[in-house]
Amino acid sequence: MHRRRAAVALAALGTLLFVGDAWALTTPLTGGVAFPSTGEPLRLPFPAGTSVRVASGYSPSGGSSLHHYLNETGFGNDYYALDLVYDGLADGGRGMPVVAALSGTVVRAGWATAGWSNFGQRIILRHDLGDGHVYHTLYAHLNAIDGAVTEGATVRQGQVLGELGGSCMGALSCSSFSGPHLHWSIHRDSMVGGSGTGGSYGGNATVPEPIDGYEDLTRGRVLVSMNTGGPPTCGDGFCSGGETNASCPADCPICANIPAAGRVVDDTDLCFERGGNPAYWHDEADGWLSSLIWTNTTDDAAVDNHGIWNLTFDAAGRYLVEVYTDGSFAQAQRAAYRITHGGSTDVVMLDQSATDGWRSLGEHAFAAGGGQSVRLDDNTGEAFSLGRKIVFDAIRLTRADAPGTDAGVPSEDAGAPPGTDAGVPPMTDGGAPPMADAAVPPGTDGGPAPDGAVATTDAGDRPGGVTGGCACRATPGSSAPSCLLLGLLWPWLVRRRRRA
Repeated sequence: MHRRRAAVALAALGTLLFVGDAWALTTPLTGGVAFPSTGEPLRLPFPAGTSVRVASGYSPSGGSSLHHYLNETGFGNDYYALDLVYDGLADGGRGMPVVAALSGTVVRAGWATAGWSNFGQRIILRHDLGDGHVYHTLYAHLNAIDGAVTEGATVRQGQVLGELGGSCMGALSCSSFSGPHLHWSIHRDSMVGGSGTGGSYGGNATVPEPIDGYEDLTRGRVLVSMNTGGPPTCGDGFCSGGETNASCPADCPICANIPAAGRVVDDTDLCFERGGNPAYWHDEADGWLSSLIWTNTTDDAAVDNHGIWNLTFDAAGRYLVEVYTDGSFAQAQRAAYRITHGGSTDVVMLDQSATDGWRSLGEHAFAAGGGQSVRLDDNTGEAFSLGRKIVFDAIRLTRADAPGTDAGVPSEDAGAPPGTDAGVPPMTDGGAPPMADAAVPPGTDGGPAPDGAVATTDAGDRPGGVTGGCACRATPGSSAPSCLLLGLLWPWLVRRRRRA
């Protein structure tokens, strides 16, 4: 990205000792919230030493009619937004650097479209500041965006994001406002989405104070940035300064492919993404790898929250898909897993409350490459008033048709908990095998469900009450003693087959 060099006024850091003597923190109006005292201190979104002028301050009366709304559900709550420029530079400092005010994750980077197009080229960062809420910062009207700032990347405080500009409506200049500036705001618990490329809406407008020690920000005030940032260092947790996954995998992790043998994709994996209102998500130290998230079920027509396990396969093949449901939280009885694979989509219904542990969604044929996924939505048809939790945890993919394997029997190396025989139901009652209805995964008939099957569950039973596998049931003409003998020999036969 080309950056013009220009002289900027540098202020002695000693003068900053006097900042704030005659000012006080702005008290949020009803619907607005204060910036939390946890986490990183808030810095101005300009390089250290830069003189920054507040061109427009808080509220519609602060210089911009667009600085509006405190906690509206369908709007960007920009009441405490600021329009900032380089003080003393022509054109507001168009082309000069804009940097990250806080470390965070890039959730939007590029041209805003549809209902958000007035923001022009914009960046939205997501932040966890340690107070249990999610924050988003908006950087709008940019002249250019730095090539390292891509959706999903992490950025450090002080890292260059782009250039100050006057873009809007798909053009680098716009008649909607008087001149180039950075439109900048903070939202708490907002959602990112909506029309076109989406924006940050809902939640609460957040007062950005103190910022570099400044309080009571009003139109016309000149501030001096202390946002020093720092050089990128591999291992500091931020993918910046030209770092890549190849040069620094610790700072630049990626959503890893599914190898030919399969693997587990946990909710902590970069291949998993959660969507919807952050206020409705709950994180727990339970489940697979001591991590799961949950939200409540609804019977709404529209989805509120959803989870997607994005999948890219090294090799095409049939894979057994399993999900982990923790009995302490899993209560949804009509969880609909939408499996997109090899150009097809299957929906598999599951009663999450029926089993504590791994549950089968059947075998599915996946293609090599990406564009495939498992998705779960919260609108199961179970009313919110029921208070049922739907959990989003790990999924396990196990190659079922690889040479030398027993199709439908998961590999023991494909993410099975230590000490278990993957795919073989645990023994119960002192070694006696469980009944067939409990041992065969719902939606199967003694084996994996065929592609396109929509499995429904009822406390572990298969649809229609059909039993399969090696179930031995007394029927006319059957031999009860032979069933008993088979039942006694079954554990030995299974173990011989597994170890053959």
